[in-house]
Amino acid sequence: MKFLGSQSAFILSVIFGIFVFGAGLTSPIWFILDGMGPVEAMQAGTPIVTATIIGLCLTTILGLILYRLRRADTPAEVELPTSAADDRRKHLIVHVVTMLMFIVPFLTIILGMLLKNVIDAEP
Repeated sequence: MKFLGSQSAFILSVIFGIFVFGAGLTSPIWFILDGMGPVEAMQAGTPIVTATIIGLCLTTILGLILYRLRRADTPAEVELPTSAADDRRKHLIVHVVTMLMFIVPFLTIILGMLLKNVIDAEP
């Protein structure tokens, strides 16, 4: 249980979320790379994209609720001023996560196109 409160748990959950939601949002492109036509790929991928978006919204709402509940459990203490290094670290994490949310799906599409001939999805 100590792991859930650690900084590495937060980073691992963000990385996992980026990959899962990136794969879900790019599913129609994977169907096109698998050989489906664009219309069929959109029809097959729409439920996956919709479920991914709903999952992202629910995950965000649940995270906000749990964060507020966790803050309410902690006793009210005098808030210490944050240092410039702490603020800089928080800004850096936000920038890295935001960039990864756009870069990872783009890289998965390119990787899929490059490995299309190597990947054998036949049973």
